[in-house]
Amino acid sequence: MKKWLSISLIIYFSIQALCFSQVFPIEILKQSGSPEKVINLVILGDGYTLEQQDKFLEDASRNISEMFKLEPWKSKEMMFNVYAIKIVSNVSGAATSPNEPIDNYFGSSYNTSNIERLLTPTKINKVYSVLNSTIPFFDVALLMVNDQRYGGAGGAIATFSTHPDAVQIMVHEMGHTFSKLSDEYWVGDSYARESPNMTKNNNPGTIRWSSFLNQNGVGIFPHQESPSWYRPHQNCLMRFLGRPFCSVCENETLRIIDQVTKSEPLLSPVAFFGADKLEIYTNDQVKFFDLTSQEPESWAWTFEGGDPNSSSSKNPIVSYQEEGIYSVTLTSSNSVGSNSISRTQFIKVKKTDDIPPTLKVKNIEVELDESGKVQISASDVNNGTFDNVAIKALSVSKSNFDCTDLGENQIFFKAIDVSGNSDSTVVLVNVLDRLSPIVRVKNLDIFLNEDGKASISPNDINDGSYDNCEIATYALSKDSFDIKDQGINNVELIVTDFSGNQSRGMATVKVDILLSLDGTEKNGKITLFPNPSSGVVHISYPKTIDPGLYKIEIIDSKGTIVKEIVDFQKVNNEIFLDIEGLTSGTYLLRLNSLNGVEVIKFLINN
Repeated sequence: MKKWLSISLIIYFSIQALCFSQVFPIEILKQSGSPEKVINLVILGDGYTLEQQDKFLEDASRNISEMFKLEPWKSKEMMFNVYAIKIVSNVSGAATSPNEPIDNYFGSSYNTSNIERLLTPTKINKVYSVLNSTIPFFDVALLMVNDQRYGGAGGAIATFSTHPDAVQIMVHEMGHTFSKLSDEYWVGDSYARESPNMTKNNNPGTIRWSSFLNQNGVGIFPHQESPSWYRPHQNCLMRFLGRPFCSVCENETLRIIDQVTKSEPLLSPVAFFGADKLEIYTNDQVKFFDLTSQEPESWAWTFEGGDPNSSSSKNPIVSYQEEGIYSVTLTSSNSVGSNSISRTQFIKVKKTDDIPPTLKVKNIEVELDESGKVQISASDVNNGTFDNVAIKALSVSKSNFDCTDLGENQIFFKAIDVSGNSDSTVVLVNVLDRLSPIVRVKNLDIFLNEDGKASISPNDINDGSYDNCEIATYALSKDSFDIKDQGINNVELIVTDFSGNQSRGMATVKVDILLSLDGTEKNGKITLFPNPSSGVVHISYPKTIDPGLYKIEIIDSKGTIVKEIVDFQKVNNEIFLDIEGLTSGTYLLRLNSLNGVEVIKFLINN
C-alpha cells in the first residue's frame, strides 16, 4: 500500500527545489500502469559518457528484459513500470578505489570498505537528488555501472557492473534492496541480522520459514563460519549466482510486491512529467512522458515556444524552432479532480546544429563462411562515432562479400545526425578465406600395361571434392606404378584452394599384374576382329566359347578398367561386344575364366 499523501508532499517539495536540483532526460522501458498501482523501478547509469548513452539504454533494456524471464519477477511483470534516467559522465567506467576517484557522475568505485568486488556510489546524495528531481515517486532504484569488472552491492541503491553476469548480480542485489533479504553465504559478523532468510532460531515450529520446511530443498542449514546463524537453502540465488531464488526468498519478494501494489481508492491526480531530451537544437523534437499518478483520463499540455504549443495527448512529441529556455505545463484530470504542474526553464533550445558527427571507425577482418559469403553491418566498423546532439543513422557502402572480394576492400562508412548533417570515411575490410577444401576420394583398381607400367591422374580418385570458393590445384602423392607396386597402395589426393588452404584425402589404389600375354600371340586360339575396331568387335573361339568365362574387362593404356561386361551376347563360337563410346587408342581385352586369363590387345580408331 502506497502513502500517496507523502508522495504528493515529496513531489511538491521536489518541484519547489528544482532550481537547486538538476533534472535529467528519461526513457520509459516498460509502462504497465499508473504509478500508484504498480512498482516503479528506476535504472540509472554511471560511467557512461555522452557517446555511450545509446549503450546505456541497450544495457538497461537487455538486463531488464532478462530479469523478467526469471521468477518471481516473471509472474509479476505487469506490476512494474521501468524508467531509465540518462546521466552523462565525463569518464567511462568505475574507479578502482574510493581513494583514487575518477570523473564519473556518482563516484562509483570498487574496493568499498576494502572489499574488491564491493561496488558502490560514493556520491549517494547525488543519486537521491537525481531521483527526487526526475522521478520522485520511484519505489526501487538500480545503479548500473559501465565497467566489465565483477562487482555490485545491495543497500538503499542496488548497484551492479556490466560484467557478463550483470543480470544475476542485479537480481541478487535487488534481493537485498527490494526484498530486504540477507546473503546466504557468510559475509561477516557485521552483516549478520534477523531477516526473512536469516535467523538464530532453529526451532522447526517457530522458525520464520516453518511453513516451507521440507519443500523444494528448504531446511534449517547452519552457516559453517558461524553455526549459530541459519539459512533456509543450500543453493539459493542469495548464495550462488545462476541459481533461482529459494521458496523462502521468492515468497518474501512476492509478498512485498503484493503489499506495495495493494489497491487503494482513487484520489485526485498528482501531475508530473518527464522528457527524453532536455537540451536540443532548433528544429529538433522532444518526446514528453506523462508520469501522473491516480489514473489520469485526460491531459492538457502547454509548451512555451513549442510546435504545437498545446496538446491533449498523453505522451506528445513537440519541436522547437527558436533558441531559448522554455517552460512546460501539464494539467492532468480524472473522475475525482485535476492537478497541474509547471516546470520552468525545462527545455533548452540552442541554434541549429550544423556540426557533423565525429567519426570513429576501425578496419576489420572477416572470414567467408561455408557458402563463400560474409555480411557486415555499420556497427562492425563503428568504433565510437558520436554527435553533439544524436546520431540518426549509420551505414556502410557495401555489406555483402563473397569469394570475388578476397583481400582488402575499401568501403565507405557514413553517419547522419538528427539534423541531417553527415560525414563519411574510408574503412578497410579484409576478406579472408580460412576454410580448407573438403576432400572426397574413391578407391581405384588399375592394371599394368604390357610394358609393366600404369599411371593415374587426380581425376581418377577425386570423387567430388569442393571448396567454399574455388579449388586451385589437385595433386597426388603418387601417380606412377610398376611391378613393385603390386597390391594395395595408399595414395593421397592433395587439394589446395586459391587462398592457400590445403586438405588431403587418402584413397587406396590396387595394382594388378596381367596374368598372361596377348592370347593371339600366345597360341593363336582366340581372335578378335575387326582390329582396329570402332563400334562392335567379335571375339572368336576356335571351336566353342570357354564355358568357364565369367567376365570380360576392357583396360585402357593407363591400366584403368574402363568397361566391365558380365552379360555376353553369344552366337555359336563368337561373342559380340559393343565398344561404342570408347575413345581412340590402345586397349587390352581381358577374358577372365575359371580356367585362366587371356589378354588380347586391340585398337579403337573412331
